Amino acid sequence: MSPSPTAASTFVWARRLLGAALALAVVGTFAVLTTIPARADSAVSAKSATFTIRGAGWGHGWGMSQYGAHGAAQKGLSWKQILAFYYRGTRLSKMPSGTKIKVWITADNDKSLRVLPARGLTVSDTAGHRYTLPTGAKYTSWRINRSGAGYRLSYRTSSGSYVTKSTVLTTGTWSFSTPSKIVKVVLPNGSVRSYRGSVALIKRGAGARTINNVLLEDYVKGVVPAEMPTSWAADAVRAQAVAARSYAVRLQKFGGYSGYDICDTTACQVYRGMGSETGGGNAAAKATAGTIVTYRGVVALTQFASSNGGHSARGDHPYLAAQRDLYDGVIKSQAWTRTLSASSISRAWPSVGTVKQLQITSRDGAGAWGGRVKAIKIIGSARTATVSGKTFQHMFGLRSSLYTVAASST
Repeated sequence: MSPSPTAASTFVWARRLLGAALALAVVGTFAVLTTIPARADSAVSAKSATFTIRGAGWGHGWGMSQYGAHGAAQKGLSWKQILAFYYRGTRLSKMPSGTKIKVWITADNDKSLRVLPARGLTVSDTAGHRYTLPTGAKYTSWRINRSGAGYRLSYRTSSGSYVTKSTVLTTGTWSFSTPSKIVKVVLPNGSVRSYRGSVALIKRGAGARTINNVLLEDYVKGVVPAEMPTSWAADAVRAQAVAARSYAVRLQKFGGYSGYDICDTTACQVYRGMGSETGGGNAAAKATAGTIVTYRGVVALTQFASSNGGHSARGDHPYLAAQRDLYDGVIKSQAWTRTLSASSISRAWPSVGTVKQLQITSRDGAGAWGGRVKAIKIIGSARTATVSGKTFQHMFGLRSSLYTVAASST
C-alpha cells in the first residue's frame, strides 16, 4: 500500500514517490520540475466537450513528502538528514519520557463509552476515587454514559439488557483502566479496538466524547503504520515517526481543543490504537524515542504530504520552505491525469453557462508549470468565474493544486 492524503498531510491509505538524474527522468514526461516565474497560462478550449488536467503530487505539498522521504532513504540519507532537508533550519529536541497525549476517538460517537471486561478493570474519577469492576459470565461489557451533571455506570448482560451499578464516584470525568494498561473499547457498530493507556468519557454540552489518554510513545506506535507503509526504508519510517510525534506535540501545545489534544482521523493524524501497530512502526518509535523537531526552541508544525510532485509548497513557517525535491520521484512518478467534462464544470458553476475555456491566471511560482495554481478562470457562454486553484482541485477530487490544463491538440 501507499500513503494517500491527513491535516498533517491534509492524508490514510488509499495517503501518500534514483538519484537526481533519475528523478528528472521520471517527471520529464509531464514537466521539468523547477521554479519559474508565476504567470498566467493561455486559455484552453474544450476538446470534444472535455478538458485534460495534468498534475503532479498528492496532498498539500507542505513540509515532508512521504514518497520523498522513502526516496531519500533509498539514496542513503539518514532519518535526521531527511528531517533536516524537509524542515529547513530546525533542530531535534527531546520530550520527557512520561509525556502523555489525549486523543479523541471519533468512531465512538454514541455519547457513551463501552469496554470489555478484564482482570483488574477499574473505573475512576478525577478526585481519585476508584471502583474495581467485578468479572463473571453475567458481565459482557461495562458502560459509562451521561446522567444529568454526572455519569452512570452499567453492565450489559448476556441477554443484551443494561443493569445500573451504583458507585461512590463524583461527577468529575470518569475513565476505565487496567493493570495491563490496555483497554478494549466496544464501538457503536460492535467492533472492538484495543487502546493503550486509559479511556475516558468527557462531557461536551449534553453529550460526551471518548478520549484515549496515552503515552506519547505508544501513540506514535499507533500512528506511523497508518500514515506510511512500515515496509518502506527504515530511515523514512523513522522520519515519519518524528514528524508524527512533533505534529501531535504541536497541536497539544497550540491546538486549543477542548478536552483533547488531537483527533484520530485525517483531519489530524490517523490513529487506530493497538490495531495499527506493526513491528516496523514500533521499531521506528523506539529508535527515535522522544525526538521532536523544533525551530528556535518551539516545537515545529511538521506537516507532511504523500508527494509534493517534485517541489514543496511554501507553508506558513520559515522551515516549511518551497524547494525543489529530487527525492520525491525516486520511487515512482507522481504524475497524474484527469479528464473533466465541460458539463461537469458547468454543473459546479452553473452561472457561467456552457463552459468554453479554462485559463489558469495565477500560480505560486514554485514547481512544474510555474507552480501550484492560485486562481483559474472558468470561461462560459454566460459569464466568466474566477475561483481558487484549491477550490477547483477539491471540487473535482484532484490530487493536488499542482496542475495544468493541457492544450487541445490541433
